[in-house]
Amino acid sequence: MSNNCVLVSVVSLTWNSENWIKRFITSLVSDFESDNIPYEIIIIDNGSTDRTVNIMEEFQKNNDSIVLVRLGKNMGTTFSRNIGLRMAKGEYIFVLDSDTEIPIGTTKKLINAFQEIGSNRIGIIHPQLIYPNGDFQESARKYPSFSSKLYRLLNIENRRKKAESYDAVLNKQVTTVEYAASAAWFFKKELLEDIGYLDEKIFYAPEDAEFCARAWSKGYEVWYYPKAVIIHDSKRLTKKKPISKLGFEHLKGLVYFWRKYRLLSKAKSK
Repeated sequence: MSNNCVLVSVVSLTWNSENWIKRFITSLVSDFESDNIPYEIIIIDNGSTDRTVNIMEEFQKNNDSIVLVRLGKNMGTTFSRNIGLRMAKGEYIFVLDSDTEIPIGTTKKLINAFQEIGSNRIGIIHPQLIYPNGDFQESARKYPSFSSKLYRLLNIENRRKKAESYDAVLNKQVTTVEYAASAAWFFKKELLEDIGYLDEKIFYAPEDAEFCARAWSKGYEVWYYPKAVIIHDSKRLTKKKPISKLGFEHLKGLVYFWRKYRLLSKAKSK
């Protein structure tokens, strides 16, 4: 496939992803080819020590639209994703976690959503995420706060929902939201030209909240679009192990985010 005809660029990270990567790539290729969407799939590997790279190299033998960049160690989510974002040639960029599965017709729905929603300030479109068993994932919320994180850690669900949930999201309605998880973002490449790339002062999270907040501050909107559905086998690492190196990085990222946006006027959401 010619580099000049790429419509959609997928940017995804892997790190010991051998249990998911085959299903991820296969579902993406099936989705794109079923709707004749010119594509490229850019995978940044964060130093996997399992068979992830071997599996990717097998895919590359039969598909020259797959690009693999190997890093020597885990460089986190922002630095690594930015490598792929800078390489992307498509008009649209699809940021996806490698533990997702994309049903046929998904990308076409997301492209058409720009017209369906009708706003001329769409920044990011975020599809509905579900677990492999079909359960709903609440992946679009209000900005993380100290109280919402505390309620989440302590499993005080009613207070957590009051602090961070949108009724429209829970009811699976198309709506604007303050931020959406970077497990699945769909946006036009021109957004990066205007607001910049992911903030590399954040190693792991909440890089998604920061990027969405920056989009809002520049006059762009973040939309939840549940008509497109993606399966996400979320591992929720920091919730399972809050006292860990990754948990510490997440806490550092949160403090940085809160300090950076303490004067930010919150985006108005439906």
